[in-house]
Amino acid sequence: MTKLVLCNHWLFPVSTFHFGLASLAAYIKETHPQVSVKIIEGENIFEEIIVAKPDIVGFTCDTVSYLPTVELAKKIRKTLDIPLIVGGVHVTAMPKIFDPVFQIGVIGEGEVTLSELLTIFEKYNCFPNRLIRKVKGIVFRDKGKVILTKKRELVKNIDRLPYPARELVPMNEVYLKNQVNLFGVSKMAAIMSSRGCPYKCVFCGSPVQWGGVRFHSAEYVVKEIEFLLTKYGIDGIIFWDDFFISPKERLIKMADLIRKKGLNKKITFFGYARANLINEDICLILQKMNVKRLIFGLESGSEKILDFLKEKTVKVEDNKRALLLCRKYKISTSSGFIVGTPGETVCDLQKTYQFMKKYPLDNSYIYILTPYPGTKIWNLALRYGLISNSMDFGRLFVQFPPPSIFDYFRKEKKNILEGRIFLNIEYQTDKKYLKLIFKMHKMAHFQNMLFYLKNIFADPKLLTKLFIREVPS
Repeated sequence: MTKLVLCNHWLFPVSTFHFGLASLAAYIKETHPQVSVKIIEGENIFEEIIVAKPDIVGFTCDTVSYLPTVELAKKIRKTLDIPLIVGGVHVTAMPKIFDPVFQIGVIGEGEVTLSELLTIFEKYNCFPNRLIRKVKGIVFRDKGKVILTKKRELVKNIDRLPYPARELVPMNEVYLKNQVNLFGVSKMAAIMSSRGCPYKCVFCGSPVQWGGVRFHSAEYVVKEIEFLLTKYGIDGIIFWDDFFISPKERLIKMADLIRKKGLNKKITFFGYARANLINEDICLILQKMNVKRLIFGLESGSEKILDFLKEKTVKVEDNKRALLLCRKYKISTSSGFIVGTPGETVCDLQKTYQFMKKYPLDNSYIYILTPYPGTKIWNLALRYGLISNSMDFGRLFVQFPPPSIFDYFRKEKKNILEGRIFLNIEYQTDKKYLKLIFKMHKMAHFQNMLFYLKNIFADPKLLTKLFIREVPS
């Protein structure tokens, strides 16, 4: 029996399992029932991988975790003489520079590709180059030369894919354990009702990984929700896709099925959305579904900057309307705001600051515009000479650390751009500009804390869950 281990090397603890690995595992279990599949995730997973005695190890990684994953693979290579495969958004975006520690890189969607590779391995107990050349959607080396095979077609009907193999990850022990949030949910599971996004924001890696957008049917999604309710006793669902509110016809059908089965009375829903798609009809549907929070990418209060980031697909007025409608229908809102866009002036940044002040969200975060491989701003950063294909990809992190209490009072502000790739070259040393970014960061943090405190003290049961523990008898 072939033993396949699928790995996700964390740089820090995460709140949900890796959907890509769980989907791969489910597909392989269905198409290759004779293959033993194990998923290993965590920050220190070397020993667990070795103990599993795999015949093949497959890794997934994004750009920031790529180099640590390479180091882990090299460590494994010293102990096990087995094929190592890598997939994920980084190798998909930059296939020609994948590290030689890996024998094969999987580009894009991996279910069918990995299945074909396993068919070869089970017959030959290795991956002969003459055979894997015929497998679409991979990259490998032959006599030192990087070989890219033909592009793999996307799975058109994603309903034919099985639900992620949650039984292979510690759902109850890790991902559903000790959850307490402000909406009374104690067990929130994540699902993906689609793959990809029809929009092409200049900073987003979704088009790189998925190549196009495909939706699960309403029936598929609701059956998965029922499965999660029955198997894990969940009381919350977050839609983890780019946005789940489109197409409208599917949302209506999904909402009708959820209400027909009484799931809206048992489950609170959360998810990602897009401001230009929000209107009265959508909010009514979401309210009846028992959706309590939407997460938007509002990005900027400046029309000029928003046009650049989202390629003129959404307006500042769309953002305002979406927030006001959500408030009307008692749907909580979260968002990120992006700073550091090329051409962004103090005036542009001031518009975002005023937007945050006038339309406070329940959660907001300030992100720095960061160039990831395969995106339009990656190419822009290459032209600026700010990045390279051989750079330390660990520098490509988007979040600012939360401010400490001392940051509110210190006169000399710490350098918030230290170690960052900053595309807005003209303003990277502008004190007024940088001070405003810091001011926005503090305001977001303060607004978030106010929202948490208001909800915590309004709910005695939540207070008990958070601060009172049972004393052992």
